[in-house]
Amino acid sequence: MDPHPQSTGVFMALRLKPGDDPVAALRLAFDDAGVRAMAIVTCAGSLTRAVLRHANCDAATVHDGHFEITSMVGTIDPQRHHLHLSIADGVGQTFGGHLLSGSVVYTTAEIVVLLLPELSFSREPCALSGYDELVIRPLRT
Repeated sequence: MDPHPQSTGVFMALRLKPGDDPVAALRLAFDDAGVRAMAIVTCAGSLTRAVLRHANCDAATVHDGHFEITSMVGTIDPQRHHLHLSIADGVGQTFGGHLLSGSVVYTTAEIVVLLLPELSFSREPCALSGYDELVIRPLRT
């Protein structure tokens, strides 16, 4: 198997509105696109609620307030996703973690994703990390 499968890509732009949940919107965009692999390219926007799982923690932490999205990256597969979010508060303190469902857009979230139509992403147990990790497979047509 090719250790580094490749695919052409199609960019898709989304504009989320106040009250939208970024995870739900990304899952819907993924499902509507009909692909099996998607990557987040960039995101600019703001949140009034950020639901994050911080490094090496099992539980979610809910942050309420006004936050600027400074970065969002990750991958989405048909069953799961692995999204990281960095946000800054009103005094510029920045923090982040795994983005979970339940976050709320404040004014906007302008997101660009890359659809990878020739790949399939999935998650499988990894003996090295102890977690389900990304598995990338080429789609043969």
